[in-house]
Amino acid sequence: MEKRILIVDDEKNIRTTLNYCLLSEGYEIDFAVNGEEAIEILIQKEKKYDLILLDIKMPGINGMEVLRRLRACKNNTEIIMMTAYGSIKEAVEAIKLNAVDFIGKPFTPTQIKELIKKVFSREELKEKENCSFEELIELAKLYITNGNLEKSKEILEKAVSKNVNSPETYNLLGVIAESVGNTENAQKQYRASLAFNPSYEPAICNLERVTNAGESKDFNLG
Repeated sequence: MEKRILIVDDEKNIRTTLNYCLLSEGYEIDFAVNGEEAIEILIQKEKKYDLILLDIKMPGINGMEVLRRLRACKNNTEIIMMTAYGSIKEAVEAIKLNAVDFIGKPFTPTQIKELIKKVFSREELKEKENCSFEELIELAKLYITNGNLEKSKEILEKAVSKNVNSPETYNLLGVIAESVGNTENAQKQYRASLAFNPSYEPAICNLERVTNAGESKDFNLG
């Protein structure tokens, strides 16, 4: 069955580019030119989609407010936040409202197509004995965004056995530790991530935040 995607962005060139590259992938595409129209389509008219591409920075009702209202109405449609440079913090905050991922502007057609395929594959992914390291990482992210931290930790332990040197695994273990209030272990995991890759940005952001008292918990899943 054809996947339905709603694109919410006030920039015409972004809508045109996304329409062109996603139609070629066989998706059914609809548009909203601002947050108000998105709310009308999704809440008032209750139209159903498999995925929403939602811009954070829009005049009037911005993307974060659209996301909050959707979740308040128990609308659990998968959402990818689109963010311009400088608003990464907001994008990570959106993850806490169960946005499944975010992508920074400018992005290429290839990047957005690959991300969408990854998001759809997370829902279809089944844990199995021959699960690859990459599949385990995606499965762990899915469980984290769904709030199943114990299951995510179990998956990540399997990932470590497949690739002990990956910074992704330790960063996600740090997110889990921090989520349950174990900041000491969270710092340990973030530092372990950076030991394997000192330039791994998600761990850098997470460690910087968790070591600064009073900072909000804006988890970066990577």
